[in-house]
Amino acid sequence: MINVRIVLILIPSILLVFMAVSCIPDKNSEEPRLTQEVRGHVVQVVPRNISEFETLHIKSETQKYYEFTSQGFTGFTPSHIKEHQLFGQTLLVKYVNKNGNLIAIALED
Repeated sequence: MINVRIVLILIPSILLVFMAVSCIPDKNSEEPRLTQEVRGHVVQVVPRNISEFETLHIKSETQKYYEFTSQGFTGFTPSHIKEHQLFGQTLLVKYVNKNGNLIAIALED
């Protein structure tokens, strides 16, 4: 028969080891992605579908041009982004740089 005291000590110990090991970063994974942001005017938006854009071109407040892509919904539809372009309103683009590609992860007014 299994000693209950051993089981009560052994199971939490094993779980603790699994939790600790899961927190160790994988050396083969990508570098940590640092979120950056830029505010600027919309130059062009190319929709992927009704809720996502394929490309977004922004001219920053420092007159630098940025080209973004997305990998899902970023908070604004392409039509809402187009409104910002038509009315001259700026957007705040939060993005990550993945191998030289700027990927927008969130847009804000």
